[in-house]
Amino acid sequence: MTTKPGTYRVADNSPVAFVEALRTWVPLAHEELVTRARRYNDVIKYKELGDLVQERSGIRTRMLLTNWIGKLLEEVAILAKAAGEPPLTSLCVRQDGTIGGGYARAPKSVVDLPGEDIEVYAAGHRLLCYRAYDAVGLPADGGRPELTKEVAERRAARRAATEPAPRPRCPTCHTELPASGRCDYCA
Repeated sequence: MTTKPGTYRVADNSPVAFVEALRTWVPLAHEELVTRARRYNDVIKYKELGDLVQERSGIRTRMLLTNWIGKLLEEVAILAKAAGEPPLTSLCVRQDGTIGGGYARAPKSVVDLPGEDIEVYAAGHRLLCYRAYDAVGLPADGGRPELTKEVAERRAARRAATEPAPRPRCPTCHTELPASGRCDYCA
């Protein structure tokens, strides 16, 4: 019984050098990221992009996604930078909606610093992509940087958990009620 090589052609199970696979996958990933850039606030997950390039190319790898997706995205970033395109790799996020720390080191055509919040940094770059590709759904005012849905929800939940609950108010005069629960003005 023969085993499949680490990276192989689906059609005949013949081995493919990983660098050759990358050369095939990079334009496919680039094309998909441009497609995502044409829809406001659209992103793609690492796994989805990895599956897509393998399916479309007919070349698969048995390597763990975490061992090769970063290299694919780095190559796409280099291609985008060379073409003067916005940072398309900002449109590819982890399963939990985060961009990942490596994004700060990725080649980009824009010269800026990531700051303390890598998610806000990537959101700004995603907006550059949506604007550059005239995204469907882009607001007339040009939109604003937005966190991914998952990140925004987690941050909102965290804020809600740390904010004190609003104090009850009098239904008549709307002043804050004292500990007795009876309004001193309307009672």
